[in-house]
Amino acid sequence: MAAKNDTRAKIRIRGTVQGVGFRYFVLQRAQECRLKGYTMNLPTGEVEVVVEGDKVFIEDLYKAVQRGPSKAKVTEATIQWEEPKGSFRTFEIKR
Repeated sequence: MAAKNDTRAKIRIRGTVQGVGFRYFVLQRAQECRLKGYTMNLPTGEVEVVVEGDKVFIEDLYKAVQRGPSKAKVTEATIQWEEPKGSFRTFEIKR
């Protein structure tokens, strides 16, 4: 059962975001915020994050990915809000 503030977001990050520890950075931030979902590299060179949880914490995660880890160079980050589906139990890195 989703809490009343729970929502779902799909975040796409462009730039130098693969091979720089970006997914592990996202994993750590998401776990700190008790968010559920996944992050994965896309064939386009982007990183995708699909996340569910409290909207405030998703917004915090979105702010963090706009900076990324120290070796990343984020040129663009987009967020698309969706209805939560409750299909995640944890947050993980997909290969």
